[in-house]
Amino acid sequence: MLLGIWRNVEDLEDALSLPELQAILNASREKEHRHNKFLAALHGVDIDKGRQEDAEAAFDRVQRRVAAKLSGASEEQLEHMDFGIEFEIEH
Repeated sequence: MLLGIWRNVEDLEDALSLPELQAILNASREKEHRHNKFLAALHGVDIDKGRQEDAEAAFDRVQRRVAAKLSGASEEQLEHMDFGIEFEIEH
């Protein structure tokens, strides 16, 4: 937990744990994202729109990879199967 009871920067570096460092980094990234989102909104740009589409694309890629592993086919073969092209899968 972030207690903030450090005497100086050197003490902070010595006492900081990995979870605390990750929390500080995540908070810093979130603060920067909110600031950039605000500035983009002033110009009429929604910067989270592309972010959501990227997350959906990543989810679809993971689903294809899992389906390929479960069926024993390659991702490319599964893609062709979606179009009605059949493959004989050798085990």
